[in-house]
Amino acid sequence: MTPVASADRARQAREYESLRNRLFVVRLLLTALTLALFHFSGGSAQLAAGLRAHCGAWWPVSNGLYVLTAVFGFAAFSFPLSFYEEYALESRYGLNRQTFGGWLWDYVKGLLLELALALVFFEVLYALLRWAPDGWWLLATVFYVVFSVGLSAIAPVLIMPLFHKFEPLDNPELVARVTEFAQRAGLQVTGVFRWGLAEKTATANAALAGLGRTRRIILGDTLLTGYSTEEILAVLAHELGHQRHHDLTRLLVVGTALAGLGFWLLHLVLEKLSAAAGFAGAADIAGFPILVFCLFLFSLVTMPLVNWYSRRREYAADAYAVATLGAAAPLVTALDKLALQNLDDREPAAWIEFLLHSHPSIARRVAAARAAEPHG
Repeated sequence: MTPVASADRARQAREYESLRNRLFVVRLLLTALTLALFHFSGGSAQLAAGLRAHCGAWWPVSNGLYVLTAVFGFAAFSFPLSFYEEYALESRYGLNRQTFGGWLWDYVKGLLLELALALVFFEVLYALLRWAPDGWWLLATVFYVVFSVGLSAIAPVLIMPLFHKFEPLDNPELVARVTEFAQRAGLQVTGVFRWGLAEKTATANAALAGLGRTRRIILGDTLLTGYSTEEILAVLAHELGHQRHHDLTRLLVVGTALAGLGFWLLHLVLEKLSAAAGFAGAADIAGFPILVFCLFLFSLVTMPLVNWYSRRREYAADAYAVATLGAAAPLVTALDKLALQNLDDREPAAWIEFLLHSHPSIARRVAAARAAEPHG
């Protein structure tokens, strides 16, 4: 790519970053506004009362129907924003390769998955609120951990194939080198798979997905073309670094602690607000907007802390990749290419990175990788 083209791409990346940040704020405000309207208009109470009248004592049925109705309603309300954010904006900057029909079908599948997961999560949460009103928050923390680990385990075999094609990588030499890298990191994987991204997006990616028997290495076809073997191995070494450093366990511990704190604070809030709002108790599904808003607010407040810790682990994974390869150059050139291809702003404002980014900026990652290069 010529210097002029690179400069133009960098300008587009800054524009793209700025627009996505504004859309993030819009989505936050829209979420808060929707929850407030649903609660203060009396819509939540009316929906809950109507479902109870039809379902009688079958509270799991009325709760489930309430959750499905509420989640679907929010999705419908925010659909224009989702369309612009996920399709129009991506198309504008040349990152989307789907037709509108293809995107819409993926959106519908994503919505159905969201409805199913929300149904399970909130059915269990409200059952705990009903059956263990004093200690539900502790049980909810345990459930959250099991739920999260379970999703991680089934994602590469049941969820991700709903949206992308996966097939064993037909490159024996690369498979052998990738497998050797994994074994050197002390990791057993079920295989190396080609991740079909190119038909939907121009961006590149790779990942180590799954747990236990479902763990596998997935390499985007957009990464397999245009990147050297050493650059691909550098990206993979970074992912293996997370495993070598037990980052999944570390993040699970942090997530568990935050979930416990969040559910405990929610317990205190619901005790105070349920009666004041005229609900039968914390287990009354009519209080759903309050419960969701509290979880939403807690996740928003703690996001900078989670992102800060995540960025630390990313630096450590980069250092592992440099040490494994014995040089920083493959990782640096891979990061530079990924920044251009994925329209990543190489050096966003420090406060933006602090608040919103789970990964360090490309410029900081490159500097850290070069500093970690072994000498002598």
